[in-house]
Amino acid sequence: MLTQLNRLIKRKKPLIIQIKLFFVFILINLIPNLFFCIPIDNGLIDSELVKECGQNSTVDVVLLLDGSGSVGDSTFRLQTQFARQLAQLLNISVGGSHLAIIQFSEQPQLEIALNQYTNLQQLEVALQKIKFIGGATNTGQALQFTLDTAFQGARGGSVPKVVIVLTDGQSQDEVAEAAQRLRDAHVLVYAIGVSNLVNVQQLHQMTGNVLRVFTVESFDQLDRALADALTWEMCRTDFRPGTPDIICASDKIGVRASTKKPFEGYVFVQNHFNQPECRAGPENFPDSRSIGITVPFTNCDVHRYRSLSPKGIFVEMTVVFMFHSVFMTKVDQMVNIKCFYMEAEKSVTVPMEVSQITTQFRQNVFQMPRCEYTLRKDSAEGPIVQFAILGQPVYHRWECIEEGGQDTFGMLVHSCYVDNGFGDRVDILDENGCGLDAVLLRTPDYDTSLHLATKEYHVFKYADKPVLQFQCQVTLCLKLDGGCAGISPPNCPETKPRHLNELQTISRRRSKSKVFTKKSRRSNPETMDVFTKPMMIIDEQFKELTEECQQNPSKNTSTNNILTNLLPQTEKQKWILLAFISLFNLLVAGLTLTCWLCCKLGGATIRRRKGKWTRE
Repeated sequence: MLTQLNRLIKRKKPLIIQIKLFFVFILINLIPNLFFCIPIDNGLIDSELVKECGQNSTVDVVLLLDGSGSVGDSTFRLQTQFARQLAQLLNISVGGSHLAIIQFSEQPQLEIALNQYTNLQQLEVALQKIKFIGGATNTGQALQFTLDTAFQGARGGSVPKVVIVLTDGQSQDEVAEAAQRLRDAHVLVYAIGVSNLVNVQQLHQMTGNVLRVFTVESFDQLDRALADALTWEMCRTDFRPGTPDIICASDKIGVRASTKKPFEGYVFVQNHFNQPECRAGPENFPDSRSIGITVPFTNCDVHRYRSLSPKGIFVEMTVVFMFHSVFMTKVDQMVNIKCFYMEAEKSVTVPMEVSQITTQFRQNVFQMPRCEYTLRKDSAEGPIVQFAILGQPVYHRWECIEEGGQDTFGMLVHSCYVDNGFGDRVDILDENGCGLDAVLLRTPDYDTSLHLATKEYHVFKYADKPVLQFQCQVTLCLKLDGGCAGISPPNCPETKPRHLNELQTISRRRSKSKVFTKKSRRSNPETMDVFTKPMMIIDEQFKELTEECQQNPSKNTSTNNILTNLLPQTEKQKWILLAFISLFNLLVAGLTLTCWLCCKLGGATIRRRKGKWTRE
C-alpha cells in the first residue's frame, strides 16, 4: 500500500491534482480497514474458550454439596458428577488450582481438603467414594465451617478464593452473617439453586450479588453446560468480583471490588482518610487485587435516616478508591453505598384503660438560630482578627442569633480544639464545655440570655507553624420549663495550667483523627460545628505593614488598574479575542501544511541561492 502511494505522488501532475489523488487513496485503502477489519467481540463463548480460561488460571475453590434428606442418594451422585465436570475445567495441579469438597446437612463434613489432591485422576476417584449422609439443611453453619476449616489450607497471597454452594431447598439456620464473614475475608461466593422450592432470597444473601446466583429446575441440569457457564463467569473476572459488591450487614456497611493489577493505594470513607478505622490499605488486603472496606454504623459519620414508605432505615456513605499511595489522581473512583433495612411489623398486645377526655392538639414550631464563632480584637465587640502577634490579647466570641429577637434557645460551647492548618491539633475545651488548660483557654463566660459566650486569651502558636484555627461544637437547649438547667452554663472546676509533663491528657494528633463517639453530643441533631477563620501569627514589623495596607489601599491600586485596562472587560470582548487567536493558529497551520505538500507531493526541493528562494 505504501509503494502504491509513493508511485502515485511521484508522478508529474499539478499540485492540486496530486492532493486530490492523495485523499482519494486514503478513502479507498484506509477507511474500509477501519470499519471492516477490526474484530468484533460478540460475547459468544465455546467449550474450548472456557477450558483455555480455566487451564490458565490459579484458584482455590471450595464446593459445598447438599447432603440433606430432601436430596437422596441417587440425586447426590449427580452433584458429585457436576463436581467432576467442574474439576476437569480447572487446572488441578500443585501450582495450579485446588478443589475442596464439603458435604453439609445438619453438620458440615470436610470430604476433600484443598491441598489433598493435586492430580485430576486422584481427585475424580476420591469424588466417587463420597457417601451421602442425609439430615436437615444448615447452610449457614456450613458456610462458617468453610471459613474456619476448609480455607485453612488456602495458599493466600494473590491466589483468589471461591466458594460454590449447591442446595435444593431452604436453610434452617441463618446464612447472611456467615456469608458476610466469608465476603469480608475476600472470598467470592457463588450459589446454585436446584428446584422451584429453593429460597432465592437466601441465595442472594449468600452471594451478595444477584449476578452470582444460578438456578436450575432439577439436578439433571447440573451438566457440562452449567459448569462451562459457571467457570466462564468466574474466569472472566479473574475469580474476583467484576463490579463493586455492596456489603449490607446487620451492624456495618461496606464495599468490595477487584483490580486488574495489584492495588497499592487506599480505600477510605470520603473526608475520613486520616482515621485508621475509616481507611484500608495494601496491608489490610489478603489479596492485593481484591480490595474493599467495611465500616460500623457508628464510625466515620455513616449517614442513617428513616424512611416512612416503606418503613425502615437507609444507611449510606461514600467510599473513595485511591490508586496512588500518596496522591489522588484522575483515575480514582468514588462509590456511593446505600443499604436499606426494612422494619419488621410486630403485633404487641398491651392492656389499656380508655379515658373519655377530650383530645387536644398542640403544635409549636421553633426556627433554629444561626451560630457563629469569631476571634475579636481589643474587646468581645471588636473587629475580627486575621493577623495577630504572639501574646496579644484576643477575645473568643460564640454567639447564636435567633430570628425576630426570640428567646427560645440557650447554647453550650464544648469539644473545642485548636488546629494549626497543617494537621496538628490540641483540645482546649472538653465535651462538658470546661477549660482544659488555663494557659490556652479557661471556661467561657456566658451572658444571662445564654445566647453569647466570650473569653479573653493571649495569642499562642505552634513552633515554626504560624497559622491557628479554632473549632468547637455548639449544642442548643430549649429554655422552656428549665430545659437548659444543668446544661448551660457549665458547672466547671477552676481551670489550672498544665505542666508540660502532664500533656499526656491532651490529645495531640493529626487533624480529623479523632471523632467524639461515646460521650460526644455530635449525634444530637441540635449540635452543630462552628469554627473561626484562620489566624496568622506575625511579628511586629509585619503587623504594622498589614495595618498600613489595610488603612491605605489606594497606594497599591495603580498597577492593578493598568493590568485591568489591558485585559478584555466584557464577555463579548473575550470571545472576539479567542476567535482571533484561533484564526491565527489555523492560518499558521494552513501555511505549514501547504509548504509540506508542495515539498513532498511535488517531489521538489526549495533552496535559497543568492538571497532568493528557488524550486528545483
